[in-house]
Amino acid sequence: EEGCSLCDEAFEEIEAAMDYVDFDIEIVKIRKGDELWDKYWDKIPVIIIDGKVAFKHRTTRDLLIHKLRPRNKWKFW
Repeated sequence: EEGCSLCDEAFEEIEAAMDYVDFDIEIVKIRKGDELWDKYWDKIPVIIIDGKVAFKHRTTRDLLIHKLRPRNKWKFW
């Protein structure tokens, strides 16, 4: 969203996380009237990882790194 200070802050945290973990990013501007507006207008900025809402409104570099790092899958028999 234009003039969105929370969006600017989130992008700074995303850029900082890129120094620690490898990931692809797609930035989508959500505007009134868009299909995504109805779904996310009250969560902007929203960060979706692997199809799931991971963060809304605010995040930090460290929280992003934690969500983006691969996890080992544990199996118990």
